[in-house]
Amino acid sequence: MSDEWVRIAAPATTSNIGPGFDTFGLAMSEPCDIIEGRKIDSGFKIAEVSGPGSDKIPKDPKINSVTIAAEQVLKRCGADFGIELRIKKGIRPCSGMGSSGASAAGGAVLANILCGEKLSPTQMILCAAHAEDVISGGLHADNVSPCILGGFTVIRSYEPFDVIRIEPPKNLGMVVALPDIMVATSDARKVLPHEVSIKDLVFHVGNASTMVYGMMTGDLGIISRSVKDAVFEPARARLVPFLKEAEKEAVSNGALVSFLGGSGPCIMSFYDSNTNIGGAIAEKVKAVYTDNGIKCDTWVTKPGVGCKRI
Repeated sequence: MSDEWVRIAAPATTSNIGPGFDTFGLAMSEPCDIIEGRKIDSGFKIAEVSGPGSDKIPKDPKINSVTIAAEQVLKRCGADFGIELRIKKGIRPCSGMGSSGASAAGGAVLANILCGEKLSPTQMILCAAHAEDVISGGLHADNVSPCILGGFTVIRSYEPFDVIRIEPPKNLGMVVALPDIMVATSDARKVLPHEVSIKDLVFHVGNASTMVYGMMTGDLGIISRSVKDAVFEPARARLVPFLKEAEKEAVSNGALVSFLGGSGPCIMSFYDSNTNIGGAIAEKVKAVYTDNGIKCDTWVTKPGVGCKRI
């Protein structure tokens, strides 16, 4: 049995992105989780968990998203070995930045490499999405899809599963602000309405369609005008203090649009990276929280390539 460690960098992602609830996803260049693993005779062993929020990450393989996803890969590949793992979190849990999705995707990609890369990207996504279902209580692949494929992804259908990847504009800059507030995905899903009006449905279809067009053509103006959400962000806004103030401050300082990232509490802002104003946007949004006594971390980043071996 080879004892060579394989290391995977699994990036943060943002999902929903306005009208694309459980459908749109976008990989970031940073931050990343680092998932390391090597073959063992059988079973799963999590040797170490470190990084932000690591005290909240279970080391029990039955309830850890890395091992749940990896186990699915081994089953699909008919593998006759187990995996020992080390997990270094770069993405805080309950952040809205695809923390559990990154771990699940990283576990799936790592296990697939150890199996000789037998699975397709879509099969790896399904293994990672199974882990998301177990952990968050709802099947959604809008984080694990861009985490594995990179770029901007659109899930056309869950049954049967069908996802496409689009290369986002080169000058799409991203500012991420993460206040020291915890919002679990499972809790954020509980506040959502079970039905939407025809008016809201039409609104979302129109904006979702033009969002895809903007990503394909590199039109940042259309992208920014299409980040509209009449249903999901309004339902979740009360979970994130000062959300509207932060979004307003971002746009007032040059952001094209600002919105709730995933299930929150992170606030995402898009800007034209050719203008080099990402740092200023980050500082202004951060100040909304620090002025109110809440710690806030920020990243100035761009779309990323997805999971990669390092």
